[in-house]
Amino acid sequence: MATTNTLARSFSSDSNDIAVIVPRLHSIAVSYKQLHSHVSEFQAKLARLGVTHGCAVSLSLVNSYEFIVTFLAASWQRAIAAPLNPAYKQEEFEFYIEDLSSSLVLIPQGDYAQNGPAIRAARKFNAAIAECYWNGTEVVLDVKEAGKLAQQGNRKVEDAQPDDIALVLHTSGTTGRPKAV
Repeated sequence: MATTNTLARSFSSDSNDIAVIVPRLHSIAVSYKQLHSHVSEFQAKLARLGVTHGCAVSLSLVNSYEFIVTFLAASWQRAIAAPLNPAYKQEEFEFYIEDLSSSLVLIPQGDYAQNGPAIRAARKFNAAIAECYWNGTEVVLDVKEAGKLAQQGNRKVEDAQPDDIALVLHTSGTTGRPKAV
């Protein structure tokens, strides 16, 4: 039987070798086994929220363990991960969220209370908004607004397929206007 080549099968789920080291005030070192577990747990959270095949999940997160887990979990759930620079202005967030018809915008812990540009843009297009953060044992998904996912509800955990689109990156074209690649 042939194995399926997807991000979900790109690393061992039982190795205790170190997969990720994230330097912080208190450094995080995670094994492949732990990473697989954290991604699977977050994938299930996305499914319960209503994220399914083809949903765009905008990640307005800094480079962090949360970013790694949310990116992989979105792709494992057959959703499309769309990293967005947390320093974007509201009009930039609006462009990308509208262009992708984002179902969910993930933001760092504490950002929701600040009502920043990512939150205002997500609201404009009725995207769900959730804070994401590492609490020392798991990546938390703290849903602040269900947006268009309110009607979706509990979906099944998906198995990524080789032809799924896992990532959308936007770049600036020669006109200075963003374009999807």
